[in-house]
Amino acid sequence: MKRTRTPSPTGFTLVELLVVIAIIGILISLLLPAVQSAREAARRANCVANLKNVALAAINHHDQMGHFPVDEDYYAGTTPLREINLADRTAGRWIGIAEAYRKFPAGPGGAPGGPDGGGWIVRVLPYLEEQPLMDVFAPFLEGRWPVLRTGLNANDPALRNALAQQPAVLNCPSDEFIGPRTDQFPFSSSANVVGAPALVATTSYKGNAGDGDFEQPSPENPIGFWTYDPSFRCYNGTDCVGMFWRTTYYKGGVKMRQVTDGTSKTFLVGEASPLDNNSAAWSSDGDWAITGIELNWNYQESGFCTGTNGTGGRDCWPRIRGFRSFHPGGVNFAMVDGSVSFITNNIDHLNYRAMSTREGGEIELQ
Repeated sequence: MKRTRTPSPTGFTLVELLVVIAIIGILISLLLPAVQSAREAARRANCVANLKNVALAAINHHDQMGHFPVDEDYYAGTTPLREINLADRTAGRWIGIAEAYRKFPAGPGGAPGGPDGGGWIVRVLPYLEEQPLMDVFAPFLEGRWPVLRTGLNANDPALRNALAQQPAVLNCPSDEFIGPRTDQFPFSSSANVVGAPALVATTSYKGNAGDGDFEQPSPENPIGFWTYDPSFRCYNGTDCVGMFWRTTYYKGGVKMRQVTDGTSKTFLVGEASPLDNNSAAWSSDGDWAITGIELNWNYQESGFCTGTNGTGGRDCWPRIRGFRSFHPGGVNFAMVDGSVSFITNNIDHLNYRAMSTREGGEIELQ
């Protein structure tokens, strides 16, 4: 008698299927952090490359013009400048418009000369292979931002279109807040720009303005450690301790020979973010930051910056002007010699401040 064989099942049992699904889930959970880490490494590398290119553009400007690029103020007050004595870190008298604007030639049609409101980044566009964009800006760099609104705040369609052009070299891919945006001061302010808010490019990289305070030191941090005691600010002064600030036009820009602390030891440009609503790429008020604020300080958790105060609140405003990034653990900085260093969040703050002054003569703490 011939025996018949019952065929065995060829599919998976439910238990086997669940085991396979569990293994796949474990593998994905193990691989996902590695994939995310690899992506961030690629973004960070791109960010470093852009930062270096921006720094080299500023250095090339210096080589061609004999000084680092300048910022021309946007402020419309009658005393736009403060006399600064760097020797003892003191501020003197306020300077009126006639003296402050004496170096500016008359504008188009014989209009009174004055600052165009543009920052140092707009002046290095030719060194970033952005000459066509510079050609659009050029006529307005002969105008005057304060009162006349013939500078970079002119109500001109071609200019407004150019303002919104976002060069990729100014973007850090790790920053989700890159522009163009309409929430960036002073282009978000109707007191400065007709028809505001205006769409404007942003920058993930800002010039080093040193370790002074912005308007007033934070009461949350001990004065003397975070900034000078007595309080000292120079972002609107005839001189300042860093490399870029709002009124560098007055003395014609910083010269390489003034960086006596060493070009490899002094910050030139560092990472920042339009998260602060104050990173308009072309503005003299949006292209610099200070080290008088903790590196990567989360101002959004401060009582001064929460609720209705927000980033635009008067008490919060002085606390958002620091350097920050979205990389784990720290911030990239380009030095005056063009090299790039990653500065960790746990750097001693006095060392951090010392790296932002060009001629402070500080002894770095070990």
